Amino acid sequence: MSRTLSAPRWGSGAAVAGMLTLLLAALAAFGMASNADAAFTTAKCGGADIKANGASFATNAHNLFKTEFKDVFCADTPDAGALAPILTYAGDGSGKGREAMMVRNGESRFAGSDEPPTPEDILKMNTGVGKAGNPATDPNPADNGQIHVIPAAIGAVAPLVNFPNACDVNDLPVEAKTAEQNLGGPTPDDVIRVRFTKEQFEGIWAGDTGFKTWNQVFPALDAHCSAVPIIRVVRFDNSGSTFALKDYLDELDQVEGWGTDYTFGATDTRHWPNAANVGPRLDCPETSPGSGVFPVGPGADSTEPTSAGADQLTSGCSEGGGQMTSKVNATDGSVGYADIATARNAAESFAITPEVNDNDKYWTQLPDGSAGAGVFREPTADPGGFRTDGQKGANCAGAQFDNGGAALPTTLGNWANVSGVNSPGAFATCTLTYGLVFDDNADVWGDSAPEELKARSVKDYWENVVTLATQNALPSRDYGSLPAPILAIAKAGVASIDWNKGPGGGNPGGGGNPGGGGGTTGGNNNTTTVLPIGPPSNLFSLPKKSISSVTGQATVSVKIPGPGKVEMVGTANVPSAKASRAYRKTISVGRTTLTAGKAGTYGLTLKPSGAAKKVLRQKGKLKVNLKITFTPSGGTAKTSTSAVTLKLTPKGK
Repeated sequence: MSRTLSAPRWGSGAAVAGMLTLLLAALAAFGMASNADAAFTTAKCGGADIKANGASFATNAHNLFKTEFKDVFCADTPDAGALAPILTYAGDGSGKGREAMMVRNGESRFAGSDEPPTPEDILKMNTGVGKAGNPATDPNPADNGQIHVIPAAIGAVAPLVNFPNACDVNDLPVEAKTAEQNLGGPTPDDVIRVRFTKEQFEGIWAGDTGFKTWNQVFPALDAHCSAVPIIRVVRFDNSGSTFALKDYLDELDQVEGWGTDYTFGATDTRHWPNAANVGPRLDCPETSPGSGVFPVGPGADSTEPTSAGADQLTSGCSEGGGQMTSKVNATDGSVGYADIATARNAAESFAITPEVNDNDKYWTQLPDGSAGAGVFREPTADPGGFRTDGQKGANCAGAQFDNGGAALPTTLGNWANVSGVNSPGAFATCTLTYGLVFDDNADVWGDSAPEELKARSVKDYWENVVTLATQNALPSRDYGSLPAPILAIAKAGVASIDWNKGPGGGNPGGGGNPGGGGGTTGGNNNTTTVLPIGPPSNLFSLPKKSISSVTGQATVSVKIPGPGKVEMVGTANVPSAKASRAYRKTISVGRTTLTAGKAGTYGLTLKPSGAAKKVLRQKGKLKVNLKITFTPSGGTAKTSTSAVTLKLTPKGK
C-alpha cells in the first residue's frame, strides 16, 4: 500500500489549535449517540485488574499510562479503595495484539498496535473469527462486538547502526556523516555518526545490488571496508515498527512493493525483498530442548547467531524490539530499527552519552519529506540528537497525518490509510500507536459481574490515556503527544465506550474466557449483528510476474481481497530524436482489464503494442512501467505502481 501524503494534512502546531472546538462539537454526537440503554454500576477506578498485550513500540508509553493511572487519575477517587486497579501490558508485538482481539478465549481485554488494522482485521476482531478463521463465517454471532481504533501517542522509529569495526567513520564525506561533537566525559572523543540518503537507505533495506557492502554505499571508505557486508537486522515478529519503516520506504520507492508485497500482500510484515522466505531458524534455540523444532521467523538462511546468510538478513530469535536491539548490538556492520525508548533502554544503549561517547552503535538521522533530497533530522526532540542528558521525546511535533486527502476517521472507522511518515517538518518515520478497545465488553465477553469490573478498568484506563496531563507527559518517555484534532477523535471514541448498552449486548452461556469471569448463564439472549466497518477493502498485492521471450508478453498475478475490477496499464520511456537533439518519449505498451466475482489471485497479461514490439525487435528488451488499479465492488479505487522488463528473442535464435 502506498500511503502518499497529500493535502489536507493534520499537524500539531498552532495552526490547528483553532479547529479543536469545531471538531469536538462535530464529534459530540458520535460520542453521545453510542451511550445507549445501560451503563456501569461500578464506580470510577473501582474495577478489577486487567491484562492487555500488543505493540512493543508502545511498551514504555503504557509504563507511563500505568503510572499516571495509579498516581494521578485514580489518586483522588475514594471509591477506588487503597489501590487502583493494576494493568499488566505484554509488549509482544502489534500482530499479537490484533490476534488477541480476534479470539474470545484469551485474557487480554484490550490490545495495542502500531499498524492500524485493515478492514479485514476489524471484521475478524468484531466477529471473533480468530487468526485462522474465515471472516465470511461467524462461528458465534452472540459474541460480536465493535472495536475502537484509538490513537494513543506518536513515536519515531529510529534507524540503528552498528558501524563496522574495520571501517573508519572519519573517511566518510561530509554529507554522509553528522558534524563532530565533543560531549566531554571521561573519554572525550569526537562523536561522528554515519547517515544515509533516501536512495541509500531504501537500497540497503531492499538488499539491492550495489548496496550490499559498506564501501559500495560509501566508496570513500578505505580498502579495509571492501569485504564488510551490510547486515539487515529485522524484527522476528509481525511488527508495527516494521510497518512504519516500510511505510517510509514505500514513499521512497513505490515500485519495490513495500506497501503491497512486503506489508499487506505478504502474510505479514516479516517478509523482505531479496531475502529467504520466513522459515525455521536453525541458528536459534529449539522451542523446547531436544524437540528438533525451531522458531519460525525471517532470516531462515542464517547459520550463526551473530551473522546472516547469503541474503544478509537476520533477526533475533523471539518477539519484541528488545530482541532486535540485542541482535544489532551483537552483529558488526549491521543496520536495524526500533522506537527511541527501546533503543535508549537497550542493554547496550544506542544513545551516545558523555560517559560512553566512543560507541560505534547508535541511532542516526534520516532525510525528511522536504522537497528534493530532504533535510536530515534527528529522531529525538533533543537539539543534540542523541544525548540522554538533553530533552527527550520523539521529534514528531511537526508530523502531518494524512488520510489520502479525506477527513480523518472516527475510532470506529478505517485508519489503515492514515500516515505521518515523510513529513517535511518532522523526523521521517513518525507514526501513531493505537489502542484496540471494544465499544461494549458485555457483547464480547459476557455481561457478568466480574466482566463489568474488568470493563470498568478498561474504560478508566483509556480515559486516563487521553487526558492532557498524560499526553503532556509522553515526551519524558521518548514519545510525542497527539495533535489536537487527533486527540479530540480519541477522546470522543473513549467517551462512547460503556457497559451492556442494550439490544445485542451480552454473551449467552458465558462466552468462554477461562478464569476471566465468563458470562452469566442464560444472560441476554439477543444476538449481536456485525455493524458496518466501512467500505470494502481495496488493498491488493502482486505476488508474481512472469515473461515470455517468445511472445514478448508479461503476465502479472494480482491478489485481491474481494470482487471488483482490475486494470493494468503499461508505458515505457524510449529514446527518440527531434530537431537533431536526443530526448526520450513515453509510449503506450498495453492495457488489460478483468472483472472478478470473488477474492483470489488472477493473472493479467500485457500484450505489447506495435510501438513496443518495434523496440523489442530492435533492442531485445524493454522496461515497462506498470500502473495497476483495483476498484472493489462498492468501494474506492486503489492504484499501485510496479515495473517489468519485457524480452523478445529474435526468430531463429
